[in-house]
Amino acid sequence: MEHTQKSESSNVPRVLVGIDGSAGSERAFKVGLMVAKQRQWPLRLIGTFVRPVVTDDYYVRQLDQYRSEAANTVQTLLDEYSARATDAGVEVSTHTAEGDAGATLVDESQEARLAVVGKRGRNRFAGRFLGSVSGKLAAHAHCPTLVVPERWESDSETELLAPAQDRPGAEAEHEEPVSLMEESHARDHRRRSFANVTEALNFDSEIVVGVDVGDRAADVVHLAAEAAELVKAPLTLVSAAPLNAQGHWYPNTVEHNLELPNLRRRYTDHLEAMTQEVAAKSPGVSVRWQFFDGSPAGVLSEASRTAELVVIGTRGHGGFSGLLLGSVSQAVLNRAVCPVLVIPTHKPHRWHRH
Repeated sequence: MEHTQKSESSNVPRVLVGIDGSAGSERAFKVGLMVAKQRQWPLRLIGTFVRPVVTDDYYVRQLDQYRSEAANTVQTLLDEYSARATDAGVEVSTHTAEGDAGATLVDESQEARLAVVGKRGRNRFAGRFLGSVSGKLAAHAHCPTLVVPERWESDSETELLAPAQDRPGAEAEHEEPVSLMEESHARDHRRRSFANVTEALNFDSEIVVGVDVGDRAADVVHLAAEAAELVKAPLTLVSAAPLNAQGHWYPNTVEHNLELPNLRRRYTDHLEAMTQEVAAKSPGVSVRWQFFDGSPAGVLSEASRTAELVVIGTRGHGGFSGLLLGSVSQAVLNRAVCPVLVIPTHKPHRWHRH
């Protein structure tokens, strides 16, 4: 069963937003509406409900009534959000579907330029909207996916409430070392300072993109540059690799120290090349790069404490091996406290300028 209200052709790419009535989907709607309005793209609002499994004859007879009431409830919610989008001058369509929310959003993403979902939303029909749903959409979407978590709040002007992202996992017994090894140049914009954030990992007001050394790295970087241009924010390209002797490099201290510059050069040369590409293609974007000794998940999660946005690809090599669908991606999505834009590097995307 489906209830669909359309205001544009289904062949027109749009901003796709998952709605379930939770605080998470409210945040996703606001972000999706902002992007749709700025880019002049139509907005597509999706709501789902789950058909219960029943065996008793009495409940089987009541099933049609439940499905009708559930669909009407979801559609009423979508109509409320649709009215808000219309009032904002954005073209909008809605779709109510029976079934799995993640699968529905993945299917709808085939006709989207951007999918937006809130993190850890709940409601009586869709269940946990962002946990399993966010993971499924980020991993399988046909377009970039923007995951919007609950933003940290603090009354303090000098300290963040967001927890320090200095551990590789909840079960970790020791702090994960993170050190800035090299950077293109110092930041030239004003930032807030926080007592519980190190200067090297303070990305206040910036967009941060995780850069691997794979063939598709340029796709991720240039889409991050478009996002930076959209919100008029500086862009920082970040790579990280564990270069310590306890990591996966060289246990021999002498050999390790001799090889360290060459190991770093692979990343820094790539970062410099990507930075120059961005400067040439997006001259209005302030761009720089940093290379860290540490795990990619730890560095990007820590960056999310202050950054406006963190951008990652679904598949990587070298310093960002395993993005996405692996432990690194799960750690970043689970630990990040700022929006995370996930770019499907294994599929063609269509988020480009006109």
